[in-house]
Amino acid sequence: MTRFAFVTWDGGGNLPPAVGIAQGLVARGHDVVFIGYEVQRKRFEERRLPFVALRRSGAFDIYATSDPGGRITGLITNVWASPEHLNDIPDALAATSSDVLVVDFMMQGALASAIRSAAPMAGLAHSAIAGLIPPPESPMGAARLSATNQLRAAARLPQLTRLTEAWTGYTTLVTTIPVLDPASESADDSIHYLGPVFEALPDDAWESPWQPDDDRPLVLVSFSTTGLWDQSGRIRNTLEGLAGESVRVLVSASQSMDLGPIPDNAAIRPFVPHQRVLHGAALTVTHAGHGTVAASLAHAVPILALPNQAADQPFLAARVELLGAGLALDGESGPTAIRTAIRDIMTHPSYSAAAAKLAIAIEGAPGVEGAVVELERLAVASPAAL
Repeated sequence: MTRFAFVTWDGGGNLPPAVGIAQGLVARGHDVVFIGYEVQRKRFEERRLPFVALRRSGAFDIYATSDPGGRITGLITNVWASPEHLNDIPDALAATSSDVLVVDFMMQGALASAIRSAAPMAGLAHSAIAGLIPPPESPMGAARLSATNQLRAAARLPQLTRLTEAWTGYTTLVTTIPVLDPASESADDSIHYLGPVFEALPDDAWESPWQPDDDRPLVLVSFSTTGLWDQSGRIRNTLEGLAGESVRVLVSASQSMDLGPIPDNAAIRPFVPHQRVLHGAALTVTHAGHGTVAASLAHAVPILALPNQAADQPFLAARVELLGAGLALDGESGPTAIRTAIRDIMTHPSYSAAAAKLAIAIEGAPGVEGAVVELERLAVASPAAL
């Protein structure tokens, strides 16, 4: 039995794949513990997963400011390139008696700490690498690279020319399929594409808002729930665009959101378990976060993407359109443009056919079992983990 420590942060879509892999390890008889930020404690405790906050950096709250610039600066300093991780990670490892680290690959300080200490380590990427890692010539890429190289200098590690060099040669688990990530074309043998990994949820009953004989196509409207972005405008425009259409509209959103008038064909629910509703859906309208994109494609459901201009969302939206499995609009598109795009997708079988092709690729991917195999292999190869 090995004790695996997952080093993570409150980034929304990065957590379900980590939890899903942890659940797979537990099912195989291993111990797991999550190491991260105090704002995450409740989430892990609800799932009965052990959690330890980082001693120096763990008080950082990503949601403490609504200023986008301040939030990004805080993320770089406290999460993505935190020099405090150079000391936080060894302390957490000692406190948890962990054998193997599984580090969110965006956390460069944690990666550097593990490399410096020669701790057995795997990186974990929850989406397309090409979508999450900005090029060094971009303002975001330059800022993250500069901060990363400063902490690596303090750790006496070589400087990077690209952020992707931080995990070169180390086991890296990527929870998407290669076709969604152009970075896969140049990946070496240490990079393992697992396909999407989903958290196992309790088998709660799902009660549909509609009568069993209502055969109108179902449109799932699912946007980010992290609070990093205000999604109410996108949802309002989608509801207005679908008002009067012969479809059922299921919206996953907080009841407290200002969504305006709710059309007769729509229902709002605070939480919609994707795996229980997508099997009967005809279309997903989404911000194009990887979790929703992957779940939709896994069920052969085409996508209309209205991305926020952040993270991997614009990249994945464009990728889905390129692969023919949906359309990508500007996130601020109005009701008319949304209605037109939805009609286009739902009346042309090619979108569903492309989504079905991607579903086959996802079904054939290694998934959780593949992740467990690679992590067990890493543990066996590491004398400290025996």
